[in-house]
Amino acid sequence: MIRSLTMILQSRGVRLALVWAVFWALSDRAGTLDRAFAFEIVKIHDLASSDGSVVFRIEVRDVRSVYVAGSFNNWGDNQGGVVTDERHAMSRVDEHLYEIKLAIAPGEHRFKFVLDDHEWISPPGFKKDQDDNALFYVTDDRQVSKVPPAPPLPPAREWYDLPPAGGLSDSPAAYVGWIPVMPVNAGEVEIIDLHRFFSPGKNNRLKIAPHPNVGAAFVPESFELHVRPNANFSGILDLPLWVLDESGDTRLSAVLTLAVARRGVQVFSHKPSAQPQKIIVAGSFNDWNQDKTPMTDPDGDGTYEARAWLEPGAYTYKFVVDGNWIPDPSNPDSTPDGFGGFNSIITLEGAGTGRNPHAYADRQTRSDIEVALVPGDEPIRDVSVVLQTREGSSRPVAFERLSDRVRISRKGAPAGSWVRVVAADRKGRVSPAVRCPLAEAEKFRWQDGVIYFVFLDRFANGDPSNDRPVSHADLLPQANYHGGDLAGLAKKIDDGYFDRLGVNVLWLSPLNRNPDTAFLEYLPPYRWYSGYHGYWPVSSTEVDPHFGDMRGLAGLVGRAHRRGIRIIVDLVLKHVHESHPYRLAHPDWFGSLLLPDGRKNLRLWDEYAFTTWFEPFLPAFDFSNAEAERALIENSIWWARTAQLDGFRLDAVKHIPPSFWRKFRSAFRDTLERERSEPLYLVGETFRDRRGIMSFVGPNMLDGQFDFPLYDTVKSVFALEQSGFQDLEASLSASERIYGKETIMSTLIGNHDKSRFMAYADGDLPDPKEPDEEEVGWRRPPAVDRPERYARIKLAMTFLLALDGVPMIYYGDEFGISGAGDPDNRRDMRFGEQLTAAEKDVLAHFSGVSALRRRHPALRYGSRRALLVEPDRYVFLKTYFEDRVLVALNRSPDTATVSLAVAPEFKDGTYTNELDGRKLTVKNGSLTLPLGGHSAAIVAAKRR
Repeated sequence: MIRSLTMILQSRGVRLALVWAVFWALSDRAGTLDRAFAFEIVKIHDLASSDGSVVFRIEVRDVRSVYVAGSFNNWGDNQGGVVTDERHAMSRVDEHLYEIKLAIAPGEHRFKFVLDDHEWISPPGFKKDQDDNALFYVTDDRQVSKVPPAPPLPPAREWYDLPPAGGLSDSPAAYVGWIPVMPVNAGEVEIIDLHRFFSPGKNNRLKIAPHPNVGAAFVPESFELHVRPNANFSGILDLPLWVLDESGDTRLSAVLTLAVARRGVQVFSHKPSAQPQKIIVAGSFNDWNQDKTPMTDPDGDGTYEARAWLEPGAYTYKFVVDGNWIPDPSNPDSTPDGFGGFNSIITLEGAGTGRNPHAYADRQTRSDIEVALVPGDEPIRDVSVVLQTREGSSRPVAFERLSDRVRISRKGAPAGSWVRVVAADRKGRVSPAVRCPLAEAEKFRWQDGVIYFVFLDRFANGDPSNDRPVSHADLLPQANYHGGDLAGLAKKIDDGYFDRLGVNVLWLSPLNRNPDTAFLEYLPPYRWYSGYHGYWPVSSTEVDPHFGDMRGLAGLVGRAHRRGIRIIVDLVLKHVHESHPYRLAHPDWFGSLLLPDGRKNLRLWDEYAFTTWFEPFLPAFDFSNAEAERALIENSIWWARTAQLDGFRLDAVKHIPPSFWRKFRSAFRDTLERERSEPLYLVGETFRDRRGIMSFVGPNMLDGQFDFPLYDTVKSVFALEQSGFQDLEASLSASERIYGKETIMSTLIGNHDKSRFMAYADGDLPDPKEPDEEEVGWRRPPAVDRPERYARIKLAMTFLLALDGVPMIYYGDEFGISGAGDPDNRRDMRFGEQLTAAEKDVLAHFSGVSALRRRHPALRYGSRRALLVEPDRYVFLKTYFEDRVLVALNRSPDTATVSLAVAPEFKDGTYTNELDGRKLTVKNGSLTLPLGGHSAAIVAAKRR
């Protein structure tokens, strides 16, 4: 078969720019060609459907003939590699554009373009078969798709009987909570676990409103809602759901709003010069993760490929070949990576590309609120307006559509209710959601919080009488008790340390009593540890005496509450220590350490996620045992009630079945939350991608989790400066889209399971001589040698405190403490004159930006719009009624002056950079903003 000797291919998904220099050689079947031909492919268009036919289009220069050949036309009656059937020749309809329209039956089909009779071209952007033919599908309604037809939906019914909730309560009451906007893909089935949002109660039914653009059916046995938007639809649609009683009367209502996009397949390919041990593609589409998208070479031809289904938009990426990061050599389109190199860029076109519409809460009066609608490239077509009540139900609400806004009446809105507005334009591009109170709500909402993680043993020693480190010959000081306690924390509350920081939520490390002896870790290098961290409980009712007692805890909580500070405590539910009374009295509550194949079920995080043990001395609960579940939940309620706690940080969430978490939440809702008339904050720890994180989150499960995918990007962009701000914008946009405005996620720049931010920022990590960061901490503990690198953590703090959710600061990060892996990242806290001048400067910066967050609700609730996204400069606006805040970040050492179009959010006038006091002017909707090297600006305005 004739092959091209030279080929330069730039793949852009469904928008393809290919330049090919083709020089013909010999073919055994086609004979000898006595001259060379050259042609240039300008663009291969996506397939389209028209009048029940499939339309093929290609733009090419300097070509004699263009055919389409495929399974639908017997490959053009191809003889010896030559297309012979003139019926499938493509017509030239413009200077370089060739087109053909063919009636093709529903089903799966394959095709290639054939240029100059012999050169067979398989366009990138499609799934391929083993012969590199492009696959496409024609649906029963004659639409063309790159996605295989979705399996049929379960049979739709007029209504569905809901199975009883079961669990710990026999209450017949049903519950429904707010459902965030769900991003889904056109033509694909999305399965939604309604347990996250519903508790069915007893003897109730579910009714789903019919909708012309989406099929929907409920599966009672799994409590899953299956939805499939039409393949040719993109945009937003509202799907009302109702919970009915036995007589058919509506008890509760909810609205499922779908943001429908069309995805395409992107094929990544690379032919390394030598056979690699491991090759992956990492980019903004997978949070630069080195495990998510491996590349393989199943046919052994030396070219490695990976496919990713992506929504329309631009993505940066690199190949990682045996640990070496390289841009795609076959893709000339690139952007600086901020680390002296380049990232490759792909762009998938479709309904989602171009400028999206934008919306923001603009005005409010006693009688109504107005949400401004700002079109992107196309006029706004659809608007979804949903009322969300305090108890969790939701319903579409009437509104007045004006030329550039919607107006929603406040008349009759229930106390504590919210309104959510989403807009979509004529091409189906969807705006971020706007969400704001429609009627008076609680004085404190968890979105108003800033969390400070107190690692109790390492924070402050207020009572030396309880300093009793474990005595063991092989136990090193870093893994022993250091003396921090509740009394020390109480003193810091009293002296106003947290008030000055702007912190109003404290997360305390686990308080349960731990063993008084040391234990050997399961894995090499077999070091000994004490229970200083609190994660090895030996009692369910005692505070560890190293920290104090229950009376001291109650006193501390009272002190905090009088200052407006909430207290949440780390709760360990996955396991107990082997000497715990539960283990001794109820061995049947726990799973087995041995697997049927003889292996030990230790740290098999993915293979046996819900049953694996952390250590041989930490037996894991069997969550199929109802008695064990009941004991854990009742004990958790006891701690919250006895100590007047405001919530919990929940450990190892992904290693406990989701069914437990909905029982856990339901029990708290039926007890403490009903007694107090306010919700606890339940925030979890799950190291997974965003959709994996969200599988445990919802009003009937957890309120939120820590946003580790965004943390990974923050570390790369700010601390390591390996990625550019384009990657940060893509990562933040993904978090906003997948989590939704209703979810109270927690953002972070460090925690007790991660090496410290400044260890990366100062260049101590990653260590080229030692890949294990824990070993770096033991052998070469990092220290900040370059004070100028503190500028990086100041920029990261500014970004963190400008986001939705409840930002979390790990103790010591407020001044830039360093440290490698556990336990080096758990160094003793320092205060006051123990800090260097550079550390005091970081501390002052954090306190100042935190104060701005308290003063400006736009930073906590506002709609966000990116104004400038460059590798080293990043500017975005946040708007919430009269409060408008511009956040600008410059991580380059060079000063810069940027011109920004800030209308309509900012009116013409004079404003102030709140970080340096400099006056700035907006004229004709434009702002000229000077930015110093390694600096930030926050420009705030309250419209009068």
